[in-house]
Amino acid sequence: MSGPAGWLLDLYPTEKNEMTICVKGEGGDFYLLKEEYQPQVFVNGSPADLDRLSSKIGEDGRVESVEFEKRFVSPGDSERSRVLKIIFKSRENILDLSYQILDMGNYRDYSLYNVDVSPAQKFLHDREIFPLAKMKISDILNLDFDLTDSSSSVDYELPPFSILKMKVIPEKTGASSNFNAPIDRIVLSSGGEEELIEEGVEPDKILKLVERLKRRDPDIIMTDGGDSWDFPYLFERARANKVSDKLILGRESKPFEGADKEGFSYSSYGQTYYRSSPHLLRGRIHIDTQNSFIYDKCGLEGLVELARTTRTPLQETARSSIGSVMTNLQIFRAQEKDILIPWKKNEPEDFKTGEKLLEADKGGFIYEPELGFHENVGEVDFSSFYPTLMMKYNISPETISCDCCPNSDKRVPELDYRICEKQEGIIPQVLEPILEKRSVYKQLMDGESSEKDPVYESRQSALKWILVTCFGYLGYKNSKFGKIEAHEAVTAYAREKLRKASRIAEGKGFDIVHGIVDSLWVNKSDIDREKLEELCEEIEDRIGMQIGVEEEYSWIVFPPSTESPHLSVMNRYYGLPKGGDMVAKGIAAKRSDTPELVVEAQEKMLEKLARADDREEFLKMIPKSLKVIKRFGRKVREGSVDLEELVVSKKLSKDPDSYDGNVRTVLAADQLEEAGVELRAGQQVKYVVTDTDAKYPRNRVKPIQLAGEKVYDEDWYIDRLVKSAEELLNPFSYDRDRIKRIVEGVSQRRLD
Repeated sequence: MSGPAGWLLDLYPTEKNEMTICVKGEGGDFYLLKEEYQPQVFVNGSPADLDRLSSKIGEDGRVESVEFEKRFVSPGDSERSRVLKIIFKSRENILDLSYQILDMGNYRDYSLYNVDVSPAQKFLHDREIFPLAKMKISDILNLDFDLTDSSSSVDYELPPFSILKMKVIPEKTGASSNFNAPIDRIVLSSGGEEELIEEGVEPDKILKLVERLKRRDPDIIMTDGGDSWDFPYLFERARANKVSDKLILGRESKPFEGADKEGFSYSSYGQTYYRSSPHLLRGRIHIDTQNSFIYDKCGLEGLVELARTTRTPLQETARSSIGSVMTNLQIFRAQEKDILIPWKKNEPEDFKTGEKLLEADKGGFIYEPELGFHENVGEVDFSSFYPTLMMKYNISPETISCDCCPNSDKRVPELDYRICEKQEGIIPQVLEPILEKRSVYKQLMDGESSEKDPVYESRQSALKWILVTCFGYLGYKNSKFGKIEAHEAVTAYAREKLRKASRIAEGKGFDIVHGIVDSLWVNKSDIDREKLEELCEEIEDRIGMQIGVEEEYSWIVFPPSTESPHLSVMNRYYGLPKGGDMVAKGIAAKRSDTPELVVEAQEKMLEKLARADDREEFLKMIPKSLKVIKRFGRKVREGSVDLEELVVSKKLSKDPDSYDGNVRTVLAADQLEEAGVELRAGQQVKYVVTDTDAKYPRNRVKPIQLAGEKVYDEDWYIDRLVKSAEELLNPFSYDRDRIKRIVEGVSQRRLD
């Protein structure tokens, strides 16, 4: 029986070992299709151990069947191994039995695989389809799909999504709002039009929401904090009003059940983050813009691009970290090659001498910036530097010091690690199509301006995030296919390339004023675009790596550390591109914890300085830029600033009760918790500094949610303004004391 043509909107497993496939038809109809699904786990061990396990596990009531298969156990294997496949009756039993198997083998005899692969991902891999694929269901009874789409396509067609934004607002707002507060109103908006559900008693409001969703039938529900507030709050209010059995928010008739797991804190690149529990819908897509890094950076088009590329359902992709996206991409490629996915990876670091450790752990190459003001500076950058190195030199965990090439001529510079000559690594296989596809998107945008340019920009930006994180993920301890030696090999090649590039630049008469990892800032008296492009061409010819002109500056300033005028700071600068707007990195205005007042003041200072074309004009603009700080300081003294402009946003690096001492962020967090707000490591705390010298610590800050009257520490905020000005002007003999006297009214003439 022939079925509909349309797009694979979503899929998810049910409790009955079924996979539900949601299809958005070309005509706007919606289809929920079911197919039997049985989860599988693989076990590797000695032949005798596997035979014993097979006999024992086969009698377990949680197991449907066991059988032996031949699979590649790791990416570096040249031959398949005999492994035991366990087919489960229910996915709920997988973890318990998997841990029991590890225990049976004393956590030594058995290695388990594919334990934590998402059922939806496995289904997509097996059926060779992907989210948002356009297809025709040729046989609706047997669910045979005929794809009319390709995951490698750059000009694919998406369904005409119907999108509805939702916000549930309690009667009592503020920090003390909790799930016990009744619903005041529910706001639904779409296409610029807003609908309020606010009449009647609370159960009526909930049921009206259910009716509106059924009538409007959106494909996507967008929220701003839906995982942490709107959906759990709605669920609790429905339960309190005894209508939870009627709270149907998806397209299936089953009531909404809330999240199936708790939120969690995690660390990435030295930062702590908190991810709220995912609240997923059946037959609809819920995107929480607060709980989606990818949506925040790349929008819906970028989110779709990653879902298609990694073969991961859209709702799951929306809540994935970029590290998880990289993992999903590796899992897809591994399963495509019939390679098992390790569960409890135990890849120890190779033994190294102390000298070898020092060599291997150098990281990227850096030229400390030459402090101060520089005219006629060009910035040149290697394109997708680290991922290109991985692909060019076949760097992957299984290719570094492989067993099959003991005499390999391919050696990592400085470290002398061997690289496999016989097979392409899984990491280069993963990266090559990403690099190629992103390049195509960029080429499409390089032509005449098109209405699709914003779409292509979002998609290439999403792919860029994979490339940005792929290097760090090589050395991540929990990476499915990671190894620290592969991570070290990349940095060794990168150091070699940047050193060679700098020697070439110096040979052509350029001075190096700064260099970091994949970028060089070069200076020359007669510099122009043509000379920079000639430099890039020569570097590219001699090194074999694509490099291009990122920016050409009329002038650029590298300020010192605020702690010492003699210490440089990596990647902190501001400068005026030729024919462009001011560019800045690492300064206060670019840091997320800087109060809005200080951000605005520093940006206004930069606007003044940007009027200068050279050093002489720059020096003349400094007094005018300082008038900006003086004006903002006066606003602070006069009390003509809003509290929102003074908010400091800080992230908790650990749970509030784990801190010692009177840290301002923790003092604010303690007040919020007393008001009924539960906080975890990785969550933001927003507060106003009220009195830094207060004898009673809790009076030093006030969470913005609890702030009433306009009370703040004038001296502390003026000091922040002064520091932001010093950050820009320190190279020109304007230290903190001098700037503070200007802000407080001492005349410039007397200072000079």
